[in-house]
Amino acid sequence: MDEYSYRDGAAGFDSTELAARIRRANTRLVERDRYATTSALLEQETRDIQPLLAMATQREDLHLEYQSLDWTLGVVDLRLLLAFQRRLIFSPSRQASFTPKQGDWPGLISLAVSSQRSTEHLLVHNGSDTDRLDISLHSNNPDLQLRFTPKTSGYGALPLSLYGGSPFFEVAELRGRWFLRDGYHRAYHLLQAGVDRIPAVVIYARSIEELGATTPWFFHDEQLFSDRPPRVTDFLDSSMILRYERTALRKVIRIRVEESLEPFDEIQEGQGDRL
Repeated sequence: MDEYSYRDGAAGFDSTELAARIRRANTRLVERDRYATTSALLEQETRDIQPLLAMATQREDLHLEYQSLDWTLGVVDLRLLLAFQRRLIFSPSRQASFTPKQGDWPGLISLAVSSQRSTEHLLVHNGSDTDRLDISLHSNNPDLQLRFTPKTSGYGALPLSLYGGSPFFEVAELRGRWFLRDGYHRAYHLLQAGVDRIPAVVIYARSIEELGATTPWFFHDEQLFSDRPPRVTDFLDSSMILRYERTALRKVIRIRVEESLEPFDEIQEGQGDRL
């Protein structure tokens, strides 16, 4: 297990109980068959709904999101996917969205290739200095980002925009193994509802960076490519998980603008973009 202060301080049981739960999970893991390479892409189901997938493929935002990746749309089996994400966070005040039934391909495509995620935020202005501007953006969306977008139109417009994160259900193949790349909450609710086949953006990753398993709180390479790697279905196995309440967190983006006068450098100036 990784170090995570929010879990350790709110789990509701002591170190002895935690050690006992870890032993039970290890026993459950040892009893599992060794991982056998199996493609999660379902070719027959993909062919059956190809006209629907072709319509979804025409979305411009889909092409912009994956323009540097080797990708396609296809139907995958959630039960065959590995998980590099360790935790799922649920808000007790937010109800789960409607889950389509198995075989409702238009509904499942809509769930997998949904609309853009919210960039709603609260703008907080700190300080009153005339030569410095401090602002922060507070959001309930943990994936909110401030991005550089050089194609911003309009003279004098700053090439910055807010991005709420990928809205697409993503699966990636790397070194013969199939991973859930994005859409963990949707996968959890689908499996709970007995739905295990869903359309997805299928990415053929060429590196761990393209897979996306690079942050410190994800499982590491040696675990993901071990004989018994973590699976998406483990989130529904009571012997493999810990449930606890933790302090609610919000995403904060802080921006500081400072003004100054500096020597003019023609070479450096020519390398920038004129707005």
